[in-house]
Amino acid sequence: MEVNDLSYVTGSDHKQIFDGVSLQIKPGEKVLLMAPSGWGKTTLLRLLLGLKRPKKGKILLNGKNVMGNWDAAHNYYSYVNQKPFMFDDTLRFNITLGRQVSDEQLKQVIHEAGLDELVKEQGLDKQVGENGSELSGGQIQRVEIARALLSGRPILLADEATSALDPKLSLDIHETLLKNPKVAVLEVAHKISPEEKAMFDVIIHLDKHTVETKM
Repeated sequence: MEVNDLSYVTGSDHKQIFDGVSLQIKPGEKVLLMAPSGWGKTTLLRLLLGLKRPKKGKILLNGKNVMGNWDAAHNYYSYVNQKPFMFDDTLRFNITLGRQVSDEQLKQVIHEAGLDELVKEQGLDKQVGENGSELSGGQIQRVEIARALLSGRPILLADEATSALDPKLSLDIHETLLKNPKVAVLEVAHKISPEEKAMFDVIIHLDKHTVETKM
Protein backbone atom coordinates (compact mmCIF):
# COMPACT_ATOMS: atom_id res chain seq x y z
CA MET A 1 0.00 0.00 0.00
CA GLU A 2 1.20 3.48 -0.86
CA VAL A 3 -0.25 6.86 0.11
CA ASN A 4 0.98 9.89 -1.84
CA ASP A 5 0.52 13.52 -0.68
CA LEU A 6 -2.92 13.00 0.82
CA SER A 7 -4.98 15.93 2.12
CA TYR A 8 -8.52 16.06 3.43
CA VAL A 9 -10.98 18.93 3.72
CA THR A 10 -14.42 18.53 5.32
CA GLY A 11 -17.39 18.83 3.00
CA SER A 12 -19.56 20.76 5.45
CA ASP A 13 -17.40 23.66 6.63
CA HIS A 14 -14.40 23.21 4.26
CA LYS A 15 -11.99 22.81 7.17
CA GLN A 16 -8.62 21.28 6.32
CA ILE A 17 -7.99 18.31 8.59
CA PHE A 18 -4.53 17.33 7.34
CA ASP A 19 -2.26 17.88 4.36
CA GLY A 20 0.70 16.20 2.65
CA VAL A 21 0.43 12.71 4.19
CA SER A 22 2.61 10.11 2.47
CA LEU A 23 3.43 6.59 3.66
CA GLN A 24 4.12 3.06 2.48
CA ILE A 25 3.42 -0.31 4.02
CA LYS A 26 5.00 -3.51 2.74
CA PRO A 27 3.61 -7.05 3.12
CA GLY A 28 3.88 -8.09 6.77
CA GLU A 29 5.26 -4.73 7.91
CA LYS A 30 4.15 -3.19 11.21
CA VAL A 31 3.64 0.60 10.98
CA LEU A 32 2.57 2.95 13.79
CA LEU A 33 0.99 6.31 12.95
CA MET A 34 1.19 8.77 15.84
CA ALA A 35 -0.49 12.15 16.22
CA PRO A 36 -2.33 14.04 18.99
CA SER A 37 -6.03 13.55 19.66
CA GLY A 38 -8.11 15.47 17.14
CA TRP A 39 -5.47 15.36 14.39
CA GLY A 40 -7.68 13.25 12.09
CA LYS A 41 -6.24 9.75 12.47
CA THR A 42 -9.60 7.98 12.20
CA THR A 43 -10.44 10.13 9.16
CA LEU A 44 -7.21 8.92 7.54
CA LEU A 45 -8.23 5.29 8.10
CA ARG A 46 -11.64 6.00 6.57
CA LEU A 47 -9.89 7.45 3.52
CA LEU A 48 -7.81 4.28 3.21
CA LEU A 49 -10.99 2.20 3.35
CA GLY A 50 -12.55 4.25 0.56
CA LEU A 51 -15.31 5.60 2.79
CA LYS A 52 -14.19 9.20 2.20
CA ARG A 53 -12.54 10.99 -0.70
CA PRO A 54 -9.46 13.16 -0.14
CA LYS A 55 -9.11 16.67 -1.53
CA LYS A 56 -5.94 15.55 -3.28
CA GLY A 57 -3.43 12.72 -3.33
CA LYS A 58 -3.49 9.03 -4.20
CA ILE A 59 -4.05 5.77 -2.36
CA LEU A 60 -2.49 2.84 -4.21
CA LEU A 61 -3.00 -0.84 -3.46
CA ASN A 62 -0.72 -3.08 -5.53
CA GLY A 63 -0.17 -0.09 -7.80
CA LYS A 64 -3.89 0.52 -8.41
CA ASN A 65 -5.45 3.85 -7.40
CA VAL A 66 -8.41 3.04 -5.11
CA MET A 67 -9.06 6.57 -3.86
CA GLY A 68 -12.64 6.90 -2.63
CA ASN A 69 -13.54 3.41 -3.92
CA TRP A 70 -14.96 1.24 -1.13
CA ASP A 71 -15.54 -1.74 -3.44
CA ALA A 72 -11.93 -1.78 -4.62
CA ALA A 73 -10.33 -0.98 -1.24
CA HIS A 74 -12.16 -2.72 1.58
CA ASN A 75 -11.24 -6.29 0.62
CA TYR A 76 -7.59 -5.49 1.41
CA TYR A 77 -8.30 -4.47 5.00
CA SER A 78 -9.52 -5.87 8.27
CA TYR A 79 -10.27 -3.47 11.11
CA VAL A 80 -9.75 -3.53 14.87
CA ASN A 81 -11.77 -0.96 16.79
CA GLN A 82 -11.12 0.62 20.17
CA LYS A 83 -14.61 -0.47 21.25
CA PRO A 84 -15.58 -3.63 19.32
CA PHE A 85 -19.28 -4.44 18.96
CA MET A 86 -20.22 -7.68 20.70
CA PHE A 87 -23.38 -9.63 19.98
CA ASP A 88 -25.39 -11.16 22.83
CA ASP A 89 -24.58 -14.61 21.49
CA THR A 90 -21.93 -17.32 21.72
CA LEU A 91 -18.19 -16.85 21.60
CA ARG A 92 -18.20 -18.84 18.34
CA PHE A 93 -20.69 -16.47 16.70
CA ASN A 94 -18.81 -13.40 17.88
CA ILE A 95 -15.60 -14.70 16.30
CA THR A 96 -17.08 -15.96 13.03
CA LEU A 97 -19.94 -13.42 12.76
CA GLY A 98 -22.02 -16.27 11.37
CA ARG A 99 -19.61 -17.15 8.54
CA GLN A 100 -19.06 -20.81 7.70
CA VAL A 101 -15.45 -21.63 8.54
CA SER A 102 -13.61 -24.89 9.02
CA ASP A 103 -12.70 -26.12 12.49
CA GLU A 104 -9.04 -25.80 11.49
CA GLN A 105 -9.45 -22.14 10.46
CA LEU A 106 -11.27 -21.36 13.68
CA LYS A 107 -8.69 -23.16 15.82
CA GLN A 108 -5.88 -21.28 14.06
CA VAL A 109 -7.29 -17.76 14.63
CA ILE A 110 -8.22 -18.60 18.22
CA HIS A 111 -4.58 -19.52 18.80
CA GLU A 112 -3.19 -16.50 16.93
CA ALA A 113 -5.48 -14.11 18.84
CA GLY A 114 -4.49 -15.57 22.22
CA LEU A 115 -7.90 -17.04 23.02
CA ASP A 116 -6.79 -20.65 23.64
CA GLU A 117 -7.17 -20.45 27.42
CA LEU A 118 -10.65 -18.89 27.30
CA VAL A 119 -11.91 -21.47 24.78
CA LYS A 120 -10.38 -24.33 26.77
CA GLU A 121 -11.99 -23.16 30.01
CA GLN A 122 -15.37 -21.90 28.76
CA GLY A 123 -15.90 -23.46 25.31
CA LEU A 124 -17.04 -21.86 22.06
CA ASP A 125 -20.70 -22.07 23.13
CA LYS A 126 -20.09 -19.67 26.02
CA GLN A 127 -22.64 -16.84 25.98
CA VAL A 128 -20.71 -13.58 26.05
CA GLY A 129 -23.63 -11.48 27.32
CA GLU A 130 -24.94 -8.11 26.21
CA ASN A 131 -22.06 -5.96 24.93
CA GLY A 132 -19.67 -8.75 25.96
CA SER A 133 -20.51 -8.34 29.66
CA GLU A 134 -19.25 -11.87 30.43
CA LEU A 135 -15.80 -11.13 28.96
CA SER A 136 -12.95 -8.92 30.12
CA GLY A 137 -11.79 -5.94 28.08
CA GLY A 138 -8.74 -7.87 26.93
CA GLN A 139 -10.84 -10.87 25.87
CA ILE A 140 -13.17 -8.63 23.87
CA GLN A 141 -10.18 -7.10 22.09
CA ARG A 142 -8.83 -10.57 21.31
CA VAL A 143 -12.19 -11.59 19.84
CA GLU A 144 -11.95 -8.53 17.58
CA ILE A 145 -8.43 -9.59 16.53
CA ALA A 146 -9.66 -13.14 15.81
CA ARG A 147 -12.41 -11.69 13.58
CA ALA A 148 -9.84 -9.63 11.71
CA LEU A 149 -7.49 -12.59 11.22
CA LEU A 150 -10.35 -14.82 10.08
CA SER A 151 -11.07 -12.45 7.21
CA GLY A 152 -7.67 -13.35 5.72
CA ARG A 153 -7.09 -9.82 4.45
CA PRO A 154 -3.47 -8.66 4.06
CA ILE A 155 -3.61 -5.35 5.97
CA LEU A 156 -4.99 -4.92 9.49
CA LEU A 157 -5.99 -1.38 10.44
CA ALA A 158 -6.04 -0.75 14.20
CA ASP A 159 -7.74 2.42 15.46
CA GLU A 160 -6.52 3.23 19.00
CA ALA A 161 -7.02 -0.50 19.52
CA THR A 162 -5.68 -0.71 23.08
CA SER A 163 -6.17 2.81 24.45
CA ALA A 164 -9.01 1.67 26.75
CA LEU A 165 -6.93 -1.14 28.27
CA ASP A 166 -4.49 -1.08 31.16
CA PRO A 167 -0.75 -0.99 30.26
CA LYS A 168 -0.12 -4.73 30.76
CA LEU A 169 -3.14 -5.75 28.72
CA SER A 170 -2.18 -3.25 26.03
CA LEU A 171 1.29 -4.77 25.86
CA ASP A 172 -0.15 -8.31 25.68
CA ILE A 173 -2.51 -7.34 22.84
CA HIS A 174 0.30 -5.68 20.91
CA GLU A 175 2.45 -8.78 21.27
CA THR A 176 -0.42 -10.76 19.73
CA LEU A 177 -0.98 -8.28 16.91
CA LEU A 178 2.59 -7.48 15.99
CA LYS A 179 4.23 -10.89 16.15
CA ASN A 180 1.97 -12.33 13.45
CA PRO A 181 4.05 -12.42 10.24
CA LYS A 182 1.05 -13.07 8.00
CA VAL A 183 -0.50 -9.60 8.16
CA ALA A 184 0.71 -6.06 7.77
CA VAL A 185 -0.47 -3.83 10.61
CA LEU A 186 -1.19 -0.12 10.36
CA GLU A 187 -2.09 1.24 13.79
CA VAL A 188 -3.02 4.78 14.73
CA ALA A 189 -2.44 5.94 18.31
CA HIS A 190 -1.77 9.11 20.28
CA LYS A 191 -0.23 7.43 23.32
CA ILE A 192 1.76 4.20 23.48
CA SER A 193 4.52 2.80 25.71
CA PRO A 194 8.20 2.57 24.68
CA GLU A 195 7.98 -1.25 24.90
CA GLU A 196 5.09 -1.26 22.41
CA LYS A 197 6.77 1.24 20.11
CA ALA A 198 9.79 -1.06 19.92
CA MET A 199 7.64 -3.78 18.32
CA PHE A 200 6.92 -1.70 15.21
CA ASP A 201 9.11 -1.61 12.11
CA VAL A 202 8.25 2.01 11.30
CA ILE A 203 6.83 4.88 13.40
CA ILE A 204 5.42 7.89 11.53
CA HIS A 205 4.69 11.09 13.45
CA LEU A 206 1.91 12.48 11.28
CA ASP A 207 1.80 15.94 12.85
CA LYS A 208 5.57 16.42 12.50
CA HIS A 209 6.04 14.64 9.15
CA THR A 210 8.89 12.58 10.65
CA VAL A 211 9.66 8.87 10.35
CA GLU A 212 11.49 6.48 12.72
CA THR A 213 12.67 3.12 11.43
CA LYS A 214 14.33 0.17 13.13
CA MET A 215 18.09 0.18 12.66
